[in-house]
Order: sequence, then structure tokens, then C-alpha cells
Amino acid sequence: MDSTTTVVVQVEPAPPNPEHIEDISMLFGLFLVAAVVIACARGLLNLFRVDHAKD
Repeated sequence: MDSTTTVVVQVEPAPPNPEHIEDISMLFGLFLVAAVVIACARGLLNLFRVDHAKD
């Protein structure tokens, strides 16, 4: 007589920590600002580029 017992455990995710949400939002904002700065710098450098092949 082999008796087996099945145990079912339900796990709920922890509520989000407001500090972590703020940190992730700030990090996303910094990456976005960095991307905009890099794009603007590349555009500005392209204004002053001289293509000698066209001459």
C-alpha cells in the first residue's frame, strides 16, 4: 500500500516596489537622453563633413 499525497502550492508575485520602479524609470530616461544626444551629435558632425570624392 503506497500512499501518496499531492500538495499544491500557489505563489503570487510580490507587489512592485515603488523604489525599483523609480530606479528603472530613471535608467530608461537616461538611456533615452543618451540616445538623443548621440543622434544630435552625429547629425551636427554630418553638417561639417566634407566628401572629397564628389570634388
